[in-house]
Amino acid sequence: MADYEIPKAGEICWRELRTKDLGAAMNFYTELFGWELSQTKISPMDYKEIVHNGTANGGMMPMEGEDWGGAPSHWANYIAVDSADETVAKITENGGSIRVPPFDAPGVGRMAMVADPSGADFAIIQFEQQYG
Repeated sequence: MADYEIPKAGEICWRELRTKDLGAAMNFYTELFGWELSQTKISPMDYKEIVHNGTANGGMMPMEGEDWGGAPSHWANYIAVDSADETVAKITENGGSIRVPPFDAPGVGRMAMVADPSGADFAIIQFEQQYG
């Protein structure tokens, strides 16, 4: 993995393209912005890290299987938190909703997919201390 410093709580820390055509997306963004893409070393899934100026700042993954329903390709933003479970409780207390409850991503941390009261989706992530 490229250099990556664990962000502080509240920082928008990762951007992720979830796409129905990973090959086309890889070609488009590398040609457009000159991004370097590398297969992640922390997961066996087909996940490409976006590296710019030597630092990983996002990723790309294919939308495969029934879990995605009819969702179109889209970008997701991740916000760092100290505790995914506590943040999920605060989200619901403040009128937000939980799209995917907290789960552990080995080698990365604990995350959840959520929405604000208006329905805008985002993700939260509690990084493992040894991440990066």
